[in-house]
Amino acid sequence: MGYSYSMTSLAKLVYQFLLEVLRFASVFVRVKPKRSRKFLRGLYGRRLSCRKLLKWAENVRGHNVLTFWIHASSVGELIQAKSVAQGLRKRLGNIHIVFTFFSASAEKMAANFPSEVSGYLPWDQSRKMAILLDALSPSALLFTQREVWPNLNDQAIIRGIPTVMIAGTLSEDSKKLKWPWRLFSNIMFRQICSIGAISENDGKRFEELGVDKDRIQLTGDPAVDVAYDGANSLTSEQCNLDCIKNWGGSLIVAGSTYGADEEMLLHALTDIKKVRPETRMVIVPHEVFPTNIRKSIRRCADRGFEVVKFSGLSNDPETLGDVLVVDVMGVLPDLYKLSRIAYVGGGFGDKGLHSVLEPAAAGVPVLFGPKYKNSEAASSLLEGGAGRVVSDSVIMVHVIEDYFLDEARLLKAGRNALGYVERNRGATDKTVDLICNVLRTFNR
Repeated sequence: MGYSYSMTSLAKLVYQFLLEVLRFASVFVRVKPKRSRKFLRGLYGRRLSCRKLLKWAENVRGHNVLTFWIHASSVGELIQAKSVAQGLRKRLGNIHIVFTFFSASAEKMAANFPSEVSGYLPWDQSRKMAILLDALSPSALLFTQREVWPNLNDQAIIRGIPTVMIAGTLSEDSKKLKWPWRLFSNIMFRQICSIGAISENDGKRFEELGVDKDRIQLTGDPAVDVAYDGANSLTSEQCNLDCIKNWGGSLIVAGSTYGADEEMLLHALTDIKKVRPETRMVIVPHEVFPTNIRKSIRRCADRGFEVVKFSGLSNDPETLGDVLVVDVMGVLPDLYKLSRIAYVGGGFGDKGLHSVLEPAAAGVPVLFGPKYKNSEAASSLLEGGAGRVVSDSVIMVHVIEDYFLDEARLLKAGRNALGYVERNRGATDKTVDLICNVLRTFNR
């Protein structure tokens, strides 16, 4: 007991020291960096965020209005949080929402979040968080997935503000389950008032960290609702989509890709086109920064492919080339709907597989790399015959040939993928129910 307490105290001291170092470094970032320099953009954004939130609280915030502070780390968490925010507005009517995020990747999408004010999460210092909580006076503090900021959480508890984890998830290989991070995680998660887990397995892993079973509720993943709604509506207004739609060939759409994904995909495409020359591929890099687009185009050109940028398409399907590299945001869900087979990136790196829900909701088979354990949905698609793991280009070619040679198998895999999404809808409403129950418990 004494050893654990000492280690936890040491971890807190190290945490406070690192915060001070980063806060001091941010003072020197006085000009907003380019989008591709995410770390510096984060430092710059955090310099101004506290002032922005306090100004809103002082000049705009209405008293006697339910206020929710929702925090999400990056883009994936933002999508889940956005669905819950919309659900809260629909259920409760006149409310205020304060939205904060951590990663610079979420900065652009945060501008369209359904909140009264949004910005980077300020430095997690006890005094600063105390001032913010007193000014904002939220009815509840909502964290997304697994990111809990210790000092913000502590100050909320001191003020009797309930904290809720929405879309709670912990992969089986999460560092938070391993020593020494487990000591810190144990304290943080046990202090959360209620956790809405996306699956039974995630709920059990929160239990492993000391969270009482009666404070964990299976709510599902709100991102499923977002994916389903997106698949049943046109989410973008890009007329260039008509060019792809009119072509109607064997289209493979690869979304949220990194360099390792693209190297494997292009190697596979070389072999596939020897047998099926009509096959074309769409590559959507994880982040459509100009530097990433140039790298993707160079990889394609080095393999001898005719490559075209999405922004340069015309209405003539012949302008598609062999590979289409998407250099705009917001079209990936619609591209999945036009594909025969989808590939989701991130399964070859350490950052984790990206969301497989959008292609599943589009009703197409979903392929991904071997590092998929962070995704409960990917595991479920595998079990349900709707997903396949491709660990190299040889397997990729084999899997795609299997699907293209057997139309019935391809269609069945697509139906299974859509079936998974349809069975797991309703998480947003369940999450809102959970939050409302917590509010009633705290008489807020």
